[in-house]
Formats: sequence, C-alpha cells, structure tokens
Amino acid sequence: MQFLEADLFEWRPRRRYDTVFFAFWLSHVPPTRLPDFWNTVAAALAPGGKVIFIDDGPAAAAYEEVLTNQPTPAALRRLDDGSRYRIVKVFHDAQTLTDDLTALGWSVRIRSLAGNFIGIAEPPNSVGEEAATAAAS
Repeated sequence: MQFLEADLFEWRPRRRYDTVFFAFWLSHVPPTRLPDFWNTVAAALAPGGKVIFIDDGPAAAAYEEVLTNQPTPAALRRLDDGSRYRIVKVFHDAQTLTDDLTALGWSVRIRSLAGNFIGIAEPPNSVGEEAATAAAS
C-alpha cells in the first residue's frame, strides 16, 4: 500500500482504477472547483470504471455551525482540543447533485440514505479518455 500526500486540485493520477471511492469528501469541494474535481476523478478511472461516494445530505446542516454570507459555502468546525477551523462545507441535495453531474456528462444514480446520500457514477467516455490521456503525459 502506498500513501501519497498531494493537493487534490493539482494532482494527476499515475494509473487508472476500476473503482474510485470517497466518503464525506465531496462536501468539502468548493462549488466552483466541482467540474475540475470530477475531471480528475474521471482521469483516475479505467474504461468502464465507476465512482462510489457517500456524503452528508442537507439535514446535516442542523449539526454544523453554518457560516452565512460567505463567498463559498462554509461551516465553523470545532475539534475536541478546542481549536476552531472555517471549512468548506456544501450540503448537497441528491437531486441537485444528480442534475449537476448529469450536466457534466456523467451517468449518475444518487439516493438519500439516513440523512446522507450515496452515489454511483460513470464518467462520460470522452472526458474520461481525454483526462486519462492528459494524466499520462
């Protein structure tokens, strides 16, 4: 197993995978960076590959200290040691996220589950192939 520390918005995969999985990560991607994020995910997928993801739904906002009037959706997160951090926090609605990914050409199924959502997505073939070609160069 190999661990890699990298800026996800700059990183390009060196190989392709049948499955990419992430949990409670998508809600921390700024909305303006969502298309580039999904292009990076597409570049990491082998032909026919799928993405599986889980994250907080809108109901989770009740358990966060949501910051209003911010240029990017945000919340104030307090850790057990008392430290506080302003974090990007987007409470995606399953239907809106489905619409957004479909607009980017992804085939996606998202369903709500216990206040969260779980999704399975496949990239558009041309985006995945172009992204993989770019990543290989």
